[in-house]
Amino acid sequence: MAMLDRADSLPAESRKRDLATIMVDPQLSRVLRRIDVMKRQHITTYGHVVVHIKSVQLTSTGATVFDCQNSSGAGIRNSITGKKIKRGVGEGDTKALLVKGPDGKWRVRKSITIGEGC
Repeated sequence: MAMLDRADSLPAESRKRDLATIMVDPQLSRVLRRIDVMKRQHITTYGHVVVHIKSVQLTSTGATVFDCQNSSGAGIRNSITGKKIKRGVGEGDTKALLVKGPDGKWRVRKSITIGEGC
């Protein structure tokens, strides 16, 4: 998921194509819209999120991944001043719904933040 950590810095002309290698709609459109809003507000991301997968459940239509992410070394900052606006948390409980594409690769269809702590 390193690509997602730097999604807002991907070239605009290839951003959608690049992100489509790891996600599909509705998540893809959601991330692209968020990047557009961030750019208008002069906000950028910094750092990296560390994943700690707790479990994976396979279903007939895809998979659900439960993760305890450490985003304490990541956050958002003002892209003009460099001032940090918000930092992540040490433990963030998340759930991702994945689908398998025709190429056999798994992609995130929806990512859900459950809350702080795991």
